[in-house]
Amino acid sequence: MSTNVFHLVYISEAVEDISYTDIHDILNVSRKNNAMENITGILIFREGYFFQVLEGPEAAVRKVLGKIIIDDRNYNLRVLLETSDHSRLFENWSMAFYDGDISSNNTEDLVNLFELCVDPAKRTPRPLIMSMVKKFRSTARELR
Repeated sequence: MSTNVFHLVYISEAVEDISYTDIHDILNVSRKNNAMENITGILIFREGYFFQVLEGPEAAVRKVLGKIIIDDRNYNLRVLLETSDHSRLFENWSMAFYDGDISSNNTEDLVNLFELCVDPAKRTPRPLIMSMVKKFRSTARELR
């Protein structure tokens, strides 16, 4: 019997003085804690915004989200999508990372994703968000 996987997608603003040391710390702690909680996902950073997909047991994902909400390295967190599916998108990654500020990573797909999600007035359709997120699944193998 297969269990549904809960997917939660959010965007938040990074504090102005966020450093790559801070992001490295976030990733190290996330990878350790997520592995213990059976959570996988991806964190994308671009132009002062965090975009993240968390997937796993719903209670565990919501617990992690609660910690992220009170983390003072980000603010204005908005949940964009909550859904369930039969499979994970980032099953091999306790937390993959994609640096959208590196010019070679600044793809049209990434630009489109952030343009759709950054503006709180825009109501991005759920299928469109998931479609765009799935495009990053194939590149996650290369992420460190």
